[in-house]
Amino acid sequence: MSMRKVLALSALCAALATTANAQLVTNLEQGGKVYWRFNSGQYSITGALTLSGDVDSSDPLEFTLQDLNNDGLAIDIELRVQDLFPDLEIQYTLNLIGTVVSENANEAIIRWAADENPNQCVWVSLSGTQVQVLITRLAGALQARVTPVSCQANPYNSSWQNVTLQFDENGGDENNFLLVEGYLFCFPNQQLFAQARIFDMDWEAYGGGFTGVFGNVNGDGVVDDADLLQVLFNFGSDDAASDANGDGVVDDADLLLVLFNFGATCGS
Repeated sequence: MSMRKVLALSALCAALATTANAQLVTNLEQGGKVYWRFNSGQYSITGALTLSGDVDSSDPLEFTLQDLNNDGLAIDIELRVQDLFPDLEIQYTLNLIGTVVSENANEAIIRWAADENPNQCVWVSLSGTQVQVLITRLAGALQARVTPVSCQANPYNSSWQNVTLQFDENGGDENNFLLVEGYLFCFPNQQLFAQARIFDMDWEAYGGGFTGVFGNVNGDGVVDDADLLQVLFNFGSDDAASDANGDGVVDDADLLLVLFNFGATCGS
């Protein structure tokens, strides 16, 4: 092999190593899950009712990532408000659309947001008292700094899949809140209008997994002959399961990702 080819191959291998670390969002998509835990927060209700206090922590939740707005990026979350804030007992599903604010080799900033007008009359728990509320607006946002971590068992539940990404709250109250507006007793009178806001949120999450960006295209936890054959059999196609780097085509780059990581396992 000529020196030029050796240098080219070395450069490509170095690029592949960097690419595997940089593809945080691709790793998140391929893993298909986010494991989220709310630690603490505060609430404030103004208008027809004045209340404030602390929001209790919740048990860790498992969210399946989807492409809810058909933008080709499967990082959206279908959130049942009651699951996130059980004390409120709001029976409504909010579609949080994910947007990649920035991404580099060391971190990604991802923001999930929704702003909907349900115009639904629902039961809400206010300081332990059940009250019917005509919800006219429900908005919320979560923003995270996503960083890579060594592949490890899920810290929340050992039966959930391994994780390679850690999420930390980012962006303060402007980017991490839940806002509910509506009319008490489901009667649209301005004197009964109230606004509730959850803020000062502390939360954390995990996601990713030992996926294609690490060469494990078949998801069995080890990069081996099976991964190599899957890429070879689908070479030149757009088969998503064999597209290790998530660029839309199964090609040399995917083959080299498998070869470069051959023998690797989660945690190795």
